[in-house]
Amino acid sequence: MTEEVLSPTAEDYLEAIYNLEKDKKTVRVKDIARCMNVKLPTVTSMLAALIRKKMVRHEKYEYVELTEKGHKVAQEVDRRHRILKGFLINILKVDPVQAEDDACKMEHAISSVTFEKIVQFIEFIEMCPRGGAEWLGYFEQYCGGGYRKEECLKHMSGFIDKCIRKMEEVKSTKGVKGMRDRQLKDLSPGEKARITRVTGRGSAHRRLLDMGIVPGSTVKMERVAPLGDPIEVMIRGYHLSLRKEEAAHIFVEVS
Repeated sequence: MTEEVLSPTAEDYLEAIYNLEKDKKTVRVKDIARCMNVKLPTVTSMLAALIRKKMVRHEKYEYVELTEKGHKVAQEVDRRHRILKGFLINILKVDPVQAEDDACKMEHAISSVTFEKIVQFIEFIEMCPRGGAEWLGYFEQYCGGGYRKEECLKHMSGFIDKCIRKMEEVKSTKGVKGMRDRQLKDLSPGEKARITRVTGRGSAHRRLLDMGIVPGSTVKMERVAPLGDPIEVMIRGYHLSLRKEEAAHIFVEVS
């Protein structure tokens, strides 16, 4: 939670300005009005309140920009939104349109304790042998048809066989080298792949999650610097620049 007490609407405005600043060199009142789907006087009134709280800077007829204080709040709200939306779509299999609407509401109401538990849960799913895209696919089946004993036994049997094969694979290769997935940094420019797992832990791992780098997502290699650092990729419509050590934690499977 932020130290400054802000209404959900005020946080939405800060988040809107934050995202507009990423796409535009300058942000005008009309841009915010269009983004928030409100009239210009409504924006002006909210900006006056945010100026008093030292969250934004804006002179009449001039551009709007976040202060350092406002940027920090907006960045956290945006982070919550992206992670919650990803959780709803990728983990709970909620329709994307509904997930967008629900994430907007949840990002304001959820406590920091519960939010961090959700982040840890996402990390756990990625690391646990019974996690990943296949496991989530079974959850989607459960949502559609409920518990079926025969299906459950079939999945458990398949999981045991898969674990045995995986163990033998690791023993024979003495590590992950030679397995089906590759490190993201090994892709060629223009090559697309599906993220299979994201290793590591702590703040570095959480930063990758914050950027939308989660198993199941499609990523496209855009450019690799001459010395291999950094690399530029496209994921979920965004251009991302990753350091070599970050990319080493991302494993993919070419489509």
